[in-house]
Formats: sequence, structure tokens, C-alpha cells
Amino acid sequence: MTADPRLPQSSDAPGLRAAFSAPMADDIAKFVASVETDRHLLEADLRGSLAHVAMLEAVGVLTAEQATRLRHGLERIRAEGLDLDPAYEDVHMNVERRLEDLIGADARLLHTARSRNDQVALDLRLYVRDCEARLRLALAELTTALVDQAEAYADVVLPGYTHVQRAQPVSLAHVLLAYHAALTRDLERLRQPFISPLGAGALAGTAVPIDPRRTAQELGADGVFSNALDAVTDRDFAVNFVFAGALLAVHLSQLAETLILWCSQEFNFIHLPDELTTGSSLMPQKKNPDCLELVRGRAGQCIGELVNLLTTLKGLPVGYNRDLQETKPPVVRVGETVLASVNVCALAIRQMTVHREVMRQAASDEKLYATDLVERLVAQGVPFRTAYTIIGNLVRRGVPFSQVPADEWATLGLRVMPETFTPEQSIAGRTSHGGTSPARITDQIAAARAARREDLS
Repeated sequence: MTADPRLPQSSDAPGLRAAFSAPMADDIAKFVASVETDRHLLEADLRGSLAHVAMLEAVGVLTAEQATRLRHGLERIRAEGLDLDPAYEDVHMNVERRLEDLIGADARLLHTARSRNDQVALDLRLYVRDCEARLRLALAELTTALVDQAEAYADVVLPGYTHVQRAQPVSLAHVLLAYHAALTRDLERLRQPFISPLGAGALAGTAVPIDPRRTAQELGADGVFSNALDAVTDRDFAVNFVFAGALLAVHLSQLAETLILWCSQEFNFIHLPDELTTGSSLMPQKKNPDCLELVRGRAGQCIGELVNLLTTLKGLPVGYNRDLQETKPPVVRVGETVLASVNVCALAIRQMTVHREVMRQAASDEKLYATDLVERLVAQGVPFRTAYTIIGNLVRRGVPFSQVPADEWATLGLRVMPETFTPEQSIAGRTSHGGTSPARITDQIAAARAARREDLS
């Protein structure tokens, strides 16, 4: 195809330096380039451009023939892929450059009524929407694994802990469903509305007769921007995503920490298969839960990215500033890190072996039934603090409850037999809403299954 002699034949990105008399210095070009991160945005950029072409054709800015050529070129780039060249700064100009190679001068129509400012805002929003969808799918697998294991081990009892001290007997299902509840909140935070910024231009809109609502419809957006200046500046969606990812990473870290403790020799509550552990370079007997330790460790990276992102935004004047380029890497890094961590945790939950007898033995420590005895006294009309003091005095004596004489229990108004001190008996009494009794666990499992079915419908 013959080059148009009216067009500049510079090696610089098309049109970006038309008013400049010298090319950008190499060091500066490398410094401002964002292609390393932008490779993650290629698919989003092509999607946005295809929607933009459809809108421009619909409003009559492009002819059907021009729109068809642009679509064919963009689809070819999508099919072939594209290695981004730092000389063209970002994904947007790399796509335009490749498109011009493929279809010639018509490629220069693509940027009509569009700025890189609203384009990058759209690309990042599309990328965030895709990340949210991937994370929701992975979280669905993890939460389902938690419910499945809760149901499979509903009869397993172990000590519940506060301050990493044995507190009261609970079921294993109760613990697993606690993590399910936290991760369900994470799922909901990954459902923010998608608002299309395309059509905002650089900051003030455009004189070209466009239809941003049509573009938003093409993209499957939930709405369109209300103010062009805000549209190109807004990165709240990125902050929301990184915050949701960071908090999810914190929950995963807590789950990982629990599993790490449980598979230690000191607890020995669970065993992780060899496929999920690593060895020691010195001690051949070691099987280390390194993957879970890295889940725990990488939560700190995600928290740091949230601080990074908020700090980038806090000092910006209204309007697009190149600092906003630095909002892309935190989104990419958090999305990739948290997705990998979710998958690791799902594997660990699915493949752990539960040592039910070890757990039950630990839950059979009679001191764990102190609260049960307090509540029996309360049920007989004894004020709570009085009952608390009575049982506390028994604990201080250091005599196991099963060895307290029957006549001493009788003086307290209680008929207590040694066989009543079992973790199953303790759990059976916890019938309040959300409690650890078998009936309440059954309710929680049923509710989790129903919510999952509704989510799929």
C-alpha cells in the first residue's frame, strides 16, 4: 500500500510529536514508556477500540467500508498478538502503529473523538472487570471446597482458640465455615459497577457528534460517565479493586496461618500431601508448607500496593497527569498475586488429610467445658458473674471437673456426671444462631449451598 505523502513518516508514534522539532531522548522514552505493564491491557485495548469503531460507524463519523477495514485490522492484531515496542510508549500507540501497517492510512481514523486519557481509563476498567471475574471464579472454587469439607467433617471436633489458647470445643465445620463467611464478603466486594469513560476525550469532551452511551452498550457497561474531566481522572475503581484484593489476601493469609499451625508436629491436626510441600536443603526429613507461607507473605505485598496506589493519587490536581500511569502496575500485580493465592488455598483445603482423633483428643481437655458449666448455673437463675466466679474457683484449684465430688456439685445445684464432659456434649448445646451445634452447622451449609446456586443462576 502506498504511503500518503501528506502524512509524516517519522519513527515516532503517529502524530504524538507533530509539533516537535526533535525526537524524544532515548532515556526519556524508556522512562515514560509503560509497555511492560500494558502488555496485560492489549485485549482490553482492542475491545475498547472495536466498541469505539462500532459507535463511530453508528453515528456516521465512519463509513461502513472504513469501519470494516478497521475491524478487520483490529481482529487480526487480536488473533496474531502484538509485541509492544517501547518506542511507541504504550499499548494504544503500538496498536495504532501495527494497525497502520496492516490497513494503511485508515488506521489514523481510529483515534477520532478519543484521547489516550479516556482510552487508558477504559482499558484499565476493562482489565479490572476481567480480573474480578477471574477472582470470583477462583473464590467460588475455594468457598465450595470449604463447604464440601465442612460437610464431610461435620462430626469432627477440635478446640476453638482465642489468643492462640484453647477456649471452647467447636466442630471443624464451624472453623471452615468461618473462613467461608469471610471469603463470601470478598466475593461481594469484587462486583463493582463498570462505568465506561470512553467519549470523555482528554478532559472536556469533543465537538465530534459521538454517542458514549452507545459505546458503553457495546462494552456491556453498567453506565456511562457523567463528567468528562472526572472520567479521565477517576481511579476509584482501581483503588476499590486493590483494596478488595488486599483484604482478600489478608483473609487468605489468616487461613494459611491456621493451616500452617495445624500441620505442625505440635498440633498435628492435618497433613498436607507431598505435592503441596517442599523439602529442606539440609534436613531430609522436613516437609515444609512453603506454598501457604508464601500466601501469608504475599499479603504484605498486596497491602503495600494499596498504599502505593493511594499515595500516587493523593497529590494530583484535577485532570489527567502522567502519574496515573503508575496506577496500572498495582492493579496488575495484586490481581495476579491474589488469584494465585486463592488457587493454592483451594488445593490445600481439598487435599488436606484431617487427623480427627488428634483433634478430638485436644478438644477433650476438661477446662474447655468451664463455660458450659457457667451457663448451666445461669440457666438455674445464678447471676452470670456469680456463676463465672464459682467455676473460676474450681479451675483455680486445678482439679479436673470430672473428679469434683458429686456432693460438691449438688451444693451448687448441679447434677454433673463425668460422662457429660465430652466435646460432643459441649458442641450440642451451642444452638444459638450461627453457633457450632450440629443443627446450626447444617443450617449454615444449606445456606451456603443455596447462595452458590443463586449466584450461578
